[in-house]
Formats: sequence, structure tokens, C-alpha cells
Amino acid sequence: MYSRRVKLIYRPDKVGEPIIYNLIKRFDVEINIIHARISPDEEGKLVMDIKAEEINDLEKGINYLLMEGIEVKTLDKSIVYNEEDCVFCGACTGLCKTGALKMDEDSWELVVDHGKCLLCGMCIDACSLNALSLGVNGKR
Repeated sequence: MYSRRVKLIYRPDKVGEPIIYNLIKRFDVEINIIHARISPDEEGKLVMDIKAEEINDLEKGINYLLMEGIEVKTLDKSIVYNEEDCVFCGACTGLCKTGALKMDEDSWELVVDHGKCLLCGMCIDACSLNALSLGVNGKR
């Protein structure tokens, strides 16, 4: 199974069209919507994981989105957590709207769920010790 996390940006004239439905039906892909902000007559934004059995289906699906006028950004970065620099103050968790950052109830250590992370960067700004950063494949 091939997978890619993408951020889609819809023009206002495309918001009402069944683009994701068509993507699933035509290209045999699975999607998992991570975050969506779409309103009628406004620009829409959608973060999702798109999966396909064949890489060709995944690429065709992304090309379809581009042909429909949807801006597609691949999110290949992730939050990198350096536990040695962390004092477990929890400042980052209070800003994480998706729950990607939580304090373990038993150990009170920070737990990072990369699957929920939208890469908004709020946690990075909150950490005065730079225990969190943005990196590629787990590297700063």
C-alpha cells in the first residue's frame, strides 16, 4: 500500500463539487481526512492521507486533483521530538488542537501522535527549549 499526506487548497468555485467522491470512485484510493475547513463561496483547505494499492493509482489520483484546479501540497515533513531537551512542562499540548501532543497520565512525559499532527507549528513556537522542531523523516 502506498500512502501520501497532502494538503488540498480549493478555489471558491470548486468547493461545491464532488471532487473527493470522484477521486475515490475513479482511482480506487482510500482517504483519511485529518482536517478540513471548507465553506461555501470561500477557499477550502483539506489535509488528508491518500492511499492506493498501486503507486500508479496514487499518482493518477493526484494528477486528477491538479487537473480539477486543486492545489496539492505534499506534507513530507513531521514534528521531530528531542526528549532529552524536554522538561515536560506541557506548554505545547495546550496549543495542539488535534491532540497530537499529550502528556502521559502515568509518567507525565510527552507523547507525540504523528498521525494526528497537522504541522501547524504552534507547538514549536511554544517550546522555549527547542525540544520540538520540523524535520524530514524524523531528522531535524
